[in-house]
Amino acid sequence: MHHFLARLTRSVPRGALLAAVCVACAASAHAAAPAPAPAPAPAPASVTEPAFAWPGGARAAVSLAYDDALDSQLDNALPTLDRHGIKGTFYLQLSSPPVAARLPAWRAAAARGHELGNHSLFHQCSGKGPDRGWVAAHRDLATTSRAQMVDQVLLANTMLEAIDGRRERTYTAPCGDVQALGGDYLPALRPAFVAIKAGNGPGVPASMAAVDPYQVASVGPVGASGAELIALVEQAVARGTMVAFTFHGIGGDHLSVSSQAHEELVRYLAAHRDVVWTDTFINIMQHLRQQVTQAQARLPGWTLAWSDEFSGATLDRTIWTLETGGHGWGNNEMQFYTARPENVRVEDGHLVIEARKERYEGKDYTSARLKTAGLKETQYGRFEARIKVPKGQGIWPAFWMLGADIGKAGWPRSGEIDIMEIIGKEPRNAYGTLHGPGYSGEHAFSKPIALDGADYGDDFHVFAVEWEPQAIRWYRDGVHYHTATPALVKGDWVFEHPFFVLLNLAVGGYWPGYPDSTTAFPRRMLVDYVRVYRKDAAPAP
Repeated sequence: MHHFLARLTRSVPRGALLAAVCVACAASAHAAAPAPAPAPAPAPASVTEPAFAWPGGARAAVSLAYDDALDSQLDNALPTLDRHGIKGTFYLQLSSPPVAARLPAWRAAAARGHELGNHSLFHQCSGKGPDRGWVAAHRDLATTSRAQMVDQVLLANTMLEAIDGRRERTYTAPCGDVQALGGDYLPALRPAFVAIKAGNGPGVPASMAAVDPYQVASVGPVGASGAELIALVEQAVARGTMVAFTFHGIGGDHLSVSSQAHEELVRYLAAHRDVVWTDTFINIMQHLRQQVTQAQARLPGWTLAWSDEFSGATLDRTIWTLETGGHGWGNNEMQFYTARPENVRVEDGHLVIEARKERYEGKDYTSARLKTAGLKETQYGRFEARIKVPKGQGIWPAFWMLGADIGKAGWPRSGEIDIMEIIGKEPRNAYGTLHGPGYSGEHAFSKPIALDGADYGDDFHVFAVEWEPQAIRWYRDGVHYHTATPALVKGDWVFEHPFFVLLNLAVGGYWPGYPDSTTAFPRRMLVDYVRVYRKDAAPAP
């Protein structure tokens, strides 16, 4: 960031009544459950996917979910889960009477770590079919427009946030039905959810590669015994995959499973934590998405050393520390860096760094600055991030690196590698820069890359450096635009030791200038991921 010395402060029995969730949900308290579909036979060993890694070395994952917000779930299911230390997911139909009547109990469940999922406001299902006479005409999905369904589901998210304070959410389509008046309403909901349960499919997938987080099929047990439920878990273990249970009544209400069968299943899961990872549906789906992302992150010739995909609910403090202060940071910057969630948080799959105009600790602006110092310090590799930068005069986002020896060597002898800097007054230029002894500050070894026909703030872009002994190369969206070597810089080469990564959003400074009347606040820098790779060894001749 043209940072000066002050930067230093820096096989299932046939008897089970089991069906895919879209079939099981077709019944209700007003109709008997449909004839069960037999559970799939165990998959052959050839489709087992050992490469998919579950947390803690587990061999399968299990999600226990409960639809419709029923009294028996609060009275029977929750006490069993809590007694055995198991977390479940409760999909609230927000117009269901037990939601309003027992709101403190649902809120308390969320506070204990259970997930509250979205099951819509009014539980619209299709009224077509021999077992759908219970569907009220005004709640028939076939006469509800696609836009109306999207609006009510998003409103349900807002109402759920008022209950549990959480923004990330999963959704289960009522009855598994998705065709509203005008077409399938789920695609428009994808940006608002981590995952969605809907559609047909095997209750125990043969391979995790076949699981689409936005069309997850689940097992809807009705009248199943504990042994039959456990057999499904064992099938998932044999395949190395998962089973997503979607219960309704537990020892009561509709589409029920007995309290004894539920107790036997939960007791089994608690006794086999080393083999089966049982968690909320959102946590399992976030893990799935992270695994898929890491697979997509593989680059020929490089091995992923570490990454942060920002797929959780909070900042990973095993990777990042937050720097605070408002002394100008060597550049006469105007912000005070804080550790408050108003300025830095993980939200909707992104790291959000937010600059705000507010009086705080003697400064007129606040923002945030993160670093991996002392946690992730790396010598050589490919350092890459996908970022959407904010616009505005005086706004200065950066993705950069400092030498880990800065506390001893000082700046600029520690070295600084600016992977990306964009200043508000040049919205179509991104700068790649090197600072070292004899080439620092305004005399740094730097080069911009222009974006044709658009501003960088219009979309996400991938910024990277590939750092090897005696060479550093800069890339934007895969385009190589700048190279540094000892022969090219006018001073000592100080880039053969470990560095750490930083991300920050500054307000004002000598280089970018200062906000003016055109600069709107708040301004947000969104980071989709940060990935660090090490170069593979060359094959032996």
